[in-house]
Amino acid sequence: MIRKWGVFTILVVGFFFLNATTFSSLGVALHKMSEELGWSFSEAGLSFTVLGLAVGLTSFLPSILLKFIGPRATFCIGFFIISVGFFLAASAIQIWLFFIALTLIGMGFSLAGNVTAVWLIGGWFPDTTPKMIGLYLMLGGIGDIAGPSVAHYTMDLVGWSQHWLIMGGIAFFLCALAFLVIRELNITKPSENRGRANEGVSEIAALKNGFKVPAFWLIASVITLNLASVTTIHSVAVGHLESLGIGPSLAAASLGFMAFVSLVTKGVAGSLCERFTTRHMMAASIAVHALGLCLFSIASSPMVLIIASILFGAGWGIVVVATMVLLVEMFGNQLGAQLLGGCHQISSIAAFAPFAAGVTADKLGTFAPILLLCAFGLFVLAIGSEFLLKNMYSISK
Repeated sequence: MIRKWGVFTILVVGFFFLNATTFSSLGVALHKMSEELGWSFSEAGLSFTVLGLAVGLTSFLPSILLKFIGPRATFCIGFFIISVGFFLAASAIQIWLFFIALTLIGMGFSLAGNVTAVWLIGGWFPDTTPKMIGLYLMLGGIGDIAGPSVAHYTMDLVGWSQHWLIMGGIAFFLCALAFLVIRELNITKPSENRGRANEGVSEIAALKNGFKVPAFWLIASVITLNLASVTTIHSVAVGHLESLGIGPSLAAASLGFMAFVSLVTKGVAGSLCERFTTRHMMAASIAVHALGLCLFSIASSPMVLIIASILFGAGWGIVVVATMVLLVEMFGNQLGAQLLGGCHQISSIAAFAPFAAGVTADKLGTFAPILLLCAFGLFVLAIGSEFLLKNMYSISK
């Protein structure tokens, strides 16, 4: 009993640290570094793309390593690589060296992130997997809120180089702590037998079969478009809302509010998936997410912006949980975690969405078309989820 909660705690703390020190606070760090090192806006902005691609393109690694070296070693190697990346960032006075550091951090993020966590949570909490995944995402997601402020005050006190050194030290400590705390289960859990479609075949064959299932590609598309819309909103929100007459302070506050709503809904989404059919939850949340995008594209008043932020944040949060739970329900704990890694690798193309939004604004003078295009794609996926996944459920149960 104590052991499984120790494993869950280290997963949550690790995910909190990953969220706090990477995407959410990178903009704060880049602002400080660019001022001191003379980096251009384009060079600094490219850092987000490098980190995003590093995470996405290495998402296949956990699927391989989990089977051969186990989740504890995979998690620990991930945080060791992250610590090396942070130590390298501390001395990165040239942009190309910082890109290498971000590549290492992104690779470590993949190894120590959601794929490994879902594997371990499914093994230690087989009867409450959806609820625990939601709780893991909610608690770890607090790092998105705390990260920017922590980075700002740390860099004000000790500078950007010392900030990265401190983060590297914490990452190394988490690596050592995880080695002591995480234990692996040698028994087969009931969750492993949920996916019936792959019974009687080898693990490699089952993974190949999983990639051939249309439902996998639908879920991967949902994850990709969800990520694309979130990164686009974060990159264009201030400029887009300013063009609609909303001040920058309110625009920035709306992003924080979206993150808060997403955080809360992640916490309850797991329980909702236990009470209602997960595919219905995913389809409904995709539609809510899309509606929030539509309203955000025309949010010329604070009231519309608040409603858009609630819908967008709620849809965003539930989609993240529902896609993970659905993969576990359809394919089992271990195969589902491996397929989640495949989904994350495919979703790396979402890193180019903010660039596409910028090109659209340069050509048309507004970000609205790209937001509406994302919304349309999400509505199509919501409908597809209801029809395609219905047949897949009958196979996997």
